[in-house]
Amino acid sequence: MQQLGERVRAAARISGSVLVTGETGSGKELVARSIHQHSGRSTGRFVAVDCGALPEDLIESELFGFKRGAFTSALADKSGLFEEANGGTLFLDEIANTSRRFQAKLLRALQERQIRRLGDTVLRQLDIRVIAATNRDLRGLVNRGDFREDLFYRLSVFAIQVPPLRNRLDDIPLLVDAMLNGRKQISNGALDKLQLYDFPGNVRELENIIESAVYTAPDETIEECHIVLPDSAPAGVIDILHVENFWDSVARPYADRLITRTHVENVVRRGLQQSHGSYRRLVRLFNLPDSDYKRFMDFLRRHRCNIDYRQYRQKPDQD
Repeated sequence: MQQLGERVRAAARISGSVLVTGETGSGKELVARSIHQHSGRSTGRFVAVDCGALPEDLIESELFGFKRGAFTSALADKSGLFEEANGGTLFLDEIANTSRRFQAKLLRALQERQIRRLGDTVLRQLDIRVIAATNRDLRGLVNRGDFREDLFYRLSVFAIQVPPLRNRLDDIPLLVDAMLNGRKQISNGALDKLQLYDFPGNVRELENIIESAVYTAPDETIEECHIVLPDSAPAGVIDILHVENFWDSVARPYADRLITRTHVENVVRRGLQQSHGSYRRLVRLFNLPDSDYKRFMDFLRRHRCNIDYRQYRQKPDQD
């Protein structure tokens, strides 16, 4: 954490773009927020957008804004996230999950420091710092032609690699202390149990486990028995793909803090494996009507449980 902190402070001192890489849940957004808070832009806004959660037909209008009449549902002028972040920092999470068409527009905006709303002719000046993040090998995507090389260099003026939690288990006591923030104490036995786990969900998974323990521990100290790891998740939760309704079997236990976000992600991941990357088929697999599709996707995005479907796809024309 100390080494990572030094990199964060160094990034805060420069004005160029920063590329933060690391596994899902490793704390890339926390790094980006810390860079913003330590920079000269700390009085400006920090605006975060998950590029992987926005459909291709919405990402441009969300980021660049639009003029009334630019498309059917554009009933009034609307500023985009670029303008909202003016004077501050724009955090583009999962930047690898964007099309080359959007990448070209993003590159131009960064080069010219100005944007044009969709359907508009007016150029608007930008004064922002962009921090991008990805859990994928961006250099490999460049070599395969899936990501623009010029944009890669524009984004990676300063690069920060966030190591997975399994490679820095000694950081767990410090992380837990920060997560508890004085609300409760934690026993040595509970810490030992945490440090024996490899955390495939990284810091995000640790945070979910600690939050669950805070609510389940009846006294002021979190004991070993209050640390619920995925191996000890409530029976019937993980193996529900063909059994029960998603809202009753997953969403409700999650809301009641009986399971963590990592459990939900694991269920979704297993479902995508069976549906070959189709969220529409996944809705039916979870015994939900097709009319629940939008509600289901909104739930995943709101709780950051949406998994990149493309790695499970077998054919490009699947839903």
